[in-house]
Amino acid sequence: MVATYDRDGYDPVYVAPGAEDRVRSQAERVHEELVLQGLGRGHLEDLFAAGDLQCSIHRFDDLTAFHFAAGEFSGLFVSVDSAADLPLATFAETCKDHL
Repeated sequence: MVATYDRDGYDPVYVAPGAEDRVRSQAERVHEELVLQGLGRGHLEDLFAAGDLQCSIHRFDDLTAFHFAAGEFSGLFVSVDSAADLPLATFAETCKDHL
């Protein structure tokens, strides 16, 4: 799945065939979590003192989720199959370009 989001909701850009039910059942709760993570972005940047936070990654049995916070209330969410072997730097730059 690929989705942009802001304070008011999310906009699916791409949903993989067969993932529609999962998106319908989980998307609102995931959206709320992404907004909360965006609010904590400044804290993480201060804590690590390593520049701007580019993305956060959550790896589960079935999928790996990437969160690119563009601001406190907006960003990009991308999930891929956990078996996908991605070149992280190239993937992250491609996603950031979408923002």
